[in-house]
Amino acid sequence: MAEKLMNSNPFNLNGERSNSIIPIVEQIKSLEKEIKKKPADISLLHDLGHLYYLQGNLKQAIKTFEKLLQLKPNHPLTLYHLGLSYFRAADLAKAIRALHRVIELDTGFTMAYYWLGLINYRAGNTHQAIESLLNCLKRDPESLIALYDLAIIYLTIGNNKEAVKVLQKLIKAYPDHEAAYYHLGKAFNNLERYHEALFNFNKAVELNPRDKRARRMIESIKDFTRYPEGPI
Repeated sequence: MAEKLMNSNPFNLNGERSNSIIPIVEQIKSLEKEIKKKPADISLLHDLGHLYYLQGNLKQAIKTFEKLLQLKPNHPLTLYHLGLSYFRAADLAKAIRALHRVIELDTGFTMAYYWLGLINYRAGNTHQAIESLLNCLKRDPESLIALYDLAIIYLTIGNNKEAVKVLQKLIKAYPDHEAAYYHLGKAFNNLERYHEALFNFNKAVELNPRDKRARRMIESIKDFTRYPEGPI
């Protein structure tokens, strides 16, 4: 795919970086000592699994979350974290199964739909990816990441009309999102709606004067359509 989705490389289980000033290695050692005394402490095990994930020790993260599920079966949050760990370990089939189980247990778990969409897309399941992202947006209509990734998928498969609809919703909610204007310009260009394409490419440049992609598209459309004055 030419364009990257927003969360191709998640930093951690919540989509954020760790803010702790204590090195992860030291935090892990401390938790491991505590867990030796309290091997069935769910809170400690959860924190340890999260730290293993942040460290990139996915084998241990998965092992820890699986142990948690033995202690507390069918726990949506643990299954969600396990699914993301499988995803980062490139085991897409297991990630998809874990996230499906999350949704079975908690139909309101919005981010489970989002990640299921992204992982299905990575696995080549485009229809399922779109369905999951739409389900995410039913629960959170202004989700930036879901709107953006859905639009990119529509653009990639050539469904430019749907891409336009989604990008217009994104821009309505996030009017300064430069990349959205660029991609909306591409969608309009693909539909041969050149004036609208120029308007959006120009808006992208206005928000980011260093956007070389948008500048190239503006020049290309002007050359092709012979509209030197730009959008009307």
